[in-house]
Amino acid sequence: MICPESEFLKENILVLLGRYDLFFCKGKDCIEYFVVDKHTHEQISYDVILCLDRPARRLIVRRFCPELYKQADCHYLSAACFYILIHHFAHQYDLPKDYGICLETRRETYREFFSLLSDFHLKVKAVKLGVAVEVCGDYPDIDIDTSMLQRTKLERQDLPFSV
Repeated sequence: MICPESEFLKENILVLLGRYDLFFCKGKDCIEYFVVDKHTHEQISYDVILCLDRPARRLIVRRFCPELYKQADCHYLSAACFYILIHHFAHQYDLPKDYGICLETRRETYREFFSLLSDFHLKVKAVKLGVAVEVCGDYPDIDIDTSMLQRTKLERQDLPFSV
């Protein structure tokens, strides 16, 4: 089923998938993701969007706010969520290993979260105005099953949860 090499990732992905359902809505070059509590059916995330920049050969993390840190006992689940969604996106668009990953975030968020995701080798590439930084890294092509993510339409009335 799930094949990351890290026991830490295996354990936390299983916890994530045990507590939450993951839905996605796919457009031409973007996918929006939704995290929903399995027991309460409450939508946890409102802002998780990944996009493809084909000319630059990179995956762009437009927004990554799964809001899992606000839930009880979810310390490492945002990392597990990032890991599985990056791989799901890469599988959906059949990305080769030489694609990069880029995102813009706050310096503190980079230090406290993104810099700790060692499989992605995320490094600050540019300092932006204010507190923002551009962060880029590698897509680690690791065999992982992402079939548990459920496709949905974007129309609100069709979603299995309220938006």
